[in-house]
Amino acid sequence: MNASRVPCLSLCGLLFSTLFFTALPVHAEGRRPYTSEFSFRLNYSEAETFNGPNGSYLDVQDDLGFGFSYLYNQSPHWAFGGSFDWIGLDYEAFARADDPANEDFKYRNRMYNYSLNADAVYYLLDQPFTPFVAAKLGWTTIDTNISNGPGYNYCWWDYWGGYYCTSYRPTKSESGLSYGVGLGLRWDINRNYALSGSYRWTEVDIDVAGDNPQHNLWRLEFISKFY
Repeated sequence: MNASRVPCLSLCGLLFSTLFFTALPVHAEGRRPYTSEFSFRLNYSEAETFNGPNGSYLDVQDDLGFGFSYLYNQSPHWAFGGSFDWIGLDYEAFARADDPANEDFKYRNRMYNYSLNADAVYYLLDQPFTPFVAAKLGWTTIDTNISNGPGYNYCWWDYWGGYYCTSYRPTKSESGLSYGVGLGLRWDINRNYALSGSYRWTEVDIDVAGDNPQHNLWRLEFISKFY
């Protein structure tokens, strides 16, 4: 088994076993329709490899990120809102030299992804425990953490601490439209709280020589409802 999938399987197994055993004796429904909700979520991104021209590739490692969301449950089945997600991912880039006399190039670094999304969710059942499908359309920025310009220093006086200096180094970033779909399970524990787990697939449409970045995510979401 791929080692990168072990945390994901453990996370999902814990979530779904918790939902199953705790949902069995529940009789009082947790109300969902016509409520607003805020959530904090953990996003586990699987390791991915993206291929480029002439044998080049980008090998991205798995990692855990986080996000926040707001949804309004417009009916027993539909919810709409927005969200923000962030994740940092270690990667290795490989480029093959044009001239066989030169050495191929490998580079390791850590990238940072930021996404602002519009979200839609459809719940299949008007019940506290229900499967759902989700879709999102957003704008994603990928910061490669590769310097693309000279760094510079700047300093300032602080009333409390005195004189401070720091430095700034511009880095190569790409931004583009992102879109994705998801499938999951949700449990409305009571009138105030809910829990959900889902699988998500996302692609970012940016100007790169190889494949557009795609991410397979496993999400655990902690939800607070407001009336």
